[in-house]
This record gives sequence, structure tokens and C-alpha cells, in this order.
Amino acid sequence: MGCPVEPDKYQQAWHAQSSQRRVSVDADLLRKEVQRNQRNFRAVIFARDRRELIVALLLICVWFCLGFTIPLPWTWWLTVPVLVWMAGFMLVYRKRHQPRPNEPDEPLLYCVKNSLADVEAQIWLLRNIFWWYLLPPLLSISAFFVDVGWRVRALGWLPSLGFSGLLVAMVAVLYAGLYFVNQYAVDSQLESRRRELLALFASLADETTSEVSGGYPILMGAEHVARSRWRMVLCFVAAVVILVAGLVLVPVFMRSLEPWHEYPWKSPFAAVQWQESQPEVKVGDEWFKLVSLDGIPASEIVAFSQRTYGKKWQMRFEEDLVELLTAMGHPPKDTVTLVVQSLTSPETRTLEDVPMTEANRRAIKRAAMARQRSRP
Repeated sequence: MGCPVEPDKYQQAWHAQSSQRRVSVDADLLRKEVQRNQRNFRAVIFARDRRELIVALLLICVWFCLGFTIPLPWTWWLTVPVLVWMAGFMLVYRKRHQPRPNEPDEPLLYCVKNSLADVEAQIWLLRNIFWWYLLPPLLSISAFFVDVGWRVRALGWLPSLGFSGLLVAMVAVLYAGLYFVNQYAVDSQLESRRRELLALFASLADETTSEVSGGYPILMGAEHVARSRWRMVLCFVAAVVILVAGLVLVPVFMRSLEPWHEYPWKSPFAAVQWQESQPEVKVGDEWFKLVSLDGIPASEIVAFSQRTYGKKWQMRFEEDLVELLTAMGHPPKDTVTLVVQSLTSPETRTLEDVPMTEANRRAIKRAAMARQRSRP
């Protein structure tokens, strides 16, 4: 009698035979499934790119609306070219990597090449998402928060730095989360699809064969694409929620800065223009030369601003009049008395109880920002 074969040897022999088994798939059926899967993949990517482009354009409109309605610092506008860059990069990249349409009867090898090109383009885009999509807005938004922290330095340097640092850290954490989510999507979905396409490409040694060896669950199924589509829908909903929250919270946030600012942002003038060092002010719908404010000669106010604030003396007069007058020892009340002179005659008038309003100061701020944008 022969020696009995040990169970481990049986198991090893079974594994050796099973490893040699090859699953055969009809090449024509696989070609149709690859084309269908590729169409679904392209449709999902196109829908995502279109949504991101729409969101970028909406954010540009939001940035302009808030910038013109709220007295925001100039760093607010840094995000506008960033949004334009993101939308432009996506359009140019998709234009340069526009997929070639598949022909119904083209060989399976060409279908696999096209699908592989689509997947690799998407992998490159998401692997480098930090540089073209996340870093630019991270820098512009961080600059805005740092500027806001600088403007509320009246609270003290430590609270100011802590406030701006906390906001920058929150943005950094949010963008880091977005980065790792995208990298996880690449590792868990796109790389597996790419490996499957590479394996299929390697097995197509004979383009005329009627059967292809191997199993391709991703290419032969739609569940993977469906999950990706739902993930994109959820991301889009999250982006809309963040956008709406921003529309509500940013104005409230900027309004909340005013109590932290040591001096109210108010002015009795609807607009200010200059003839050398002589301020000309708009009160109501009329323009005048300013002679005095609450008994303080306009020339004295201008001279103090020049001595105290240097090159920013005009800006201080226009936008921070309450702070300027307070520094002179004459803090204004809610209404002031103006002595003005007509622009066309030496006649002077006294305007009493002229209100100091936020609307006037916002109008002056918008005019100053418009002048900055119009400069070459």
C-alpha cells in the first residue's frame, strides 16, 4: 500500500489547479460593456465638472454682491481671480483632454485605450487637486482672515492673532479633509478601475479572438459608477449648504466686527472728493466745500490727519472720520453741524443735525474701492 497523501498536499494541489483556471468572456459582449461603462464614467465626470463650474460662477457673483454691499477689506477680492482660475483651469484641462467618441464597432483594444486615458486623466486631476483647486482659495481666504484679525487688533495682539489663526486653521482643516476624501476616492475607485483596464489591455494579445480570459467586475457592472454618482450628489448638496451658510454668516460676521472696532464706521457725507487738500463733500444730493465740522475747521482736520496717518490721511478722513475726530479730542455725536460753501460761489451755509450714518460710510468705501480697481 502506498503512503497516504497528507491533507496539506491535497490543498496545495487544489490551489495549484484553481490558480490555472481562467474565466473566459465573450469579447464582443465585453466590448459593449466597456463602452457602456465608459459612457457612464464620462457622464458622471461631466456632470461633476459642470456642477463645479456652476458653483464657481455662483461664488463669483456672491463675492461681488457681498463686496459691494458690505464694507469688506480689499483682501476679500483676492478670491475672485482664484475662482476665475479654478473655473478656467477646469475648462482648459477638459478641452485638452476631451475624450474621443467611441464608434459602435471599434475594436475592444481601442475601447480599453480610451477608457484607460479617461481614468488616468481623472487620476492626475485628483492627485494634483491640492495645487490647482485647494491651495489658491486656501491662500486667498487665509489672507482675508489675517487681514480681518489685523483690523480688530484694538482688542489686543493676542486675541487678534488667536482669532485670525483659529479661522485660518478651520479653513485648513476643511481643505485637508477635502484633499484626503479625493485621495481616498482615487485609491478605492479609480486605481482599481485602472488596474482592471491595464490587465484587460495586457490580455488582448490577439485582437481577433472571440474570447478574453479573466474577470472584470468593475467594467462589467454599473454599481461602482452609481456609488460615485451618489457621492458626487452628496458633495454637491454639501457645497450648496456651505454656500447658503456663507451667504447668511458672512454678513453677520462682518457686522459683528463693528463692536470690536473701537470706533463706529459712520460718516455725515454721502461722498468725498478732493481739490488738492480741500475736501469737497456731498450732503444729500448737493456738493459743497467743507468749511468746518462741529466748529472744527476742515483745514485743521486735514492737517491733523496728514501729521498722524501719513500717506493714508485721505483714506482716514473719508472712511474713519469718527476715529480721526476722536483722536483730535472731539468725538462726534450721532448728528453733526456742518458749515459748507457752494462750489460756484463764496456763499456759506450752516447745516445742522446732519446724521452720521453707516450707509454714507459704505458708499464712501465702495467709491474708494472702485477708484482702486480703475487705476492702471
